[in-house]
Amino acid sequence: MMKRYRNMAVIAAVTTLSLGIFYTKVATSESKQPNFYLATEKGNSKEVKNIVLNAGYNKNGIDNNLRITTSGSEYRNSNLIFDQFNTNFFEIQKLNDLQKEEKNYMRGKTLSSGFYIDKNYIWYADARGKHAGYNEKNNGYKLYIDGMDRQNKDRFKFKLDIPKEEEYSYINVEDIQLIGKEIVVTTYQNKTNFSDNHNGNMNEVVDQNERVMYRINVSQKKIVETKVFNLSKNEGNIHTDVQTTGSSDPTQPNNYFVYMEMESKNTVQQNGDSTSELIRSDLHVINMKTGKDEPLNLSKEQLEIAKQSELMLDSNFLYIVNRNDKGQTVLKYSLERKMLDGEPIKINIPLQKKETMINNMILKGKLYMYPTSTGESVSSSNGMVIIIDLSDGKVIYEGRVKLKNTKEHNMELVKKLYFYDLRIQ
Repeated sequence: MMKRYRNMAVIAAVTTLSLGIFYTKVATSESKQPNFYLATEKGNSKEVKNIVLNAGYNKNGIDNNLRITTSGSEYRNSNLIFDQFNTNFFEIQKLNDLQKEEKNYMRGKTLSSGFYIDKNYIWYADARGKHAGYNEKNNGYKLYIDGMDRQNKDRFKFKLDIPKEEEYSYINVEDIQLIGKEIVVTTYQNKTNFSDNHNGNMNEVVDQNERVMYRINVSQKKIVETKVFNLSKNEGNIHTDVQTTGSSDPTQPNNYFVYMEMESKNTVQQNGDSTSELIRSDLHVINMKTGKDEPLNLSKEQLEIAKQSELMLDSNFLYIVNRNDKGQTVLKYSLERKMLDGEPIKINIPLQKKETMINNMILKGKLYMYPTSTGESVSSSNGMVIIIDLSDGKVIYEGRVKLKNTKEHNMELVKKLYFYDLRIQ
């Protein structure tokens, strides 16, 4: 018996020693990584206290993923034991807070786009199946719904059969909204069909993607309406594609779903090269209260501008961000009142004329811009963050990613960063 306890003590000591060596190596390795942070140059630093910049950084041929805040940078691709406990799971801070406050309710929930949150209710939707394979059918998908009354903590938990789910190889929840006393779940669904090729083999894959809206009566716990409202498919040399317009915060209440449907014709040239010509583009607005497609109340010229612009949703407003050689203009359209809200806003940004690669995000009436470079050309704007108040078009914040714990701004290291996402926690 004493020998057994002695062996256990030795194992525990070796394990503790090994972990100590592991953490020491990890800490040493991490300390060698450059520590970037977002520094305020103009404006109020409170504007960016909850901002996270997701970036890529290549060092010695190894790609690293990192999160940059005003406090510093956190490298996400290191397999650190303590990172798994200390790192927030969700990019949206309200979901991380919810995970701490409502541990029982949040158990097993991983999909940010599956949440709806207001002051009274939380709803979550997820499509779960066997995931046997993207090209397989009969994956047994079902729709799982879980709601909670935030005041009395009552739960509304049930699962639903998905109509004709056996025809789809993949189903994913893109959005959930509470509309009156019903919830509306929008999904992305893929049909994979196989057709004969010229040799008679059944190995030519034909994909057809659909967005489907399920209107669900909560008290009856059943789907009362199913609406397929767009298709993305290939038919010969005609290709139909769909681009959806999402919100920077998918959990916030929103009564509209906006998407662009584009039809293009592919032509093979004599030299074998293929060209694509856009032959049709349509902008659609689905009112989730009525389930109907509502036309935008815009002039013909404004509608054409919208089709060539970046579109963003924020609290039932559609923002049309148009970029050209002269700069950027933002149109704010009220989807509830079906009209433009104010005059077009001219965006004047402190960038050189050639620096035109600008990423945009809109949340709570503010435009967040994070310019970056493309390809091999790196501009001096790489790492800049600019915030504009869309009520008057004025710049209210300017900041730049810099290297921490150095006396001067090391632009060469910042140039190696590739910024692909900005989030507000």
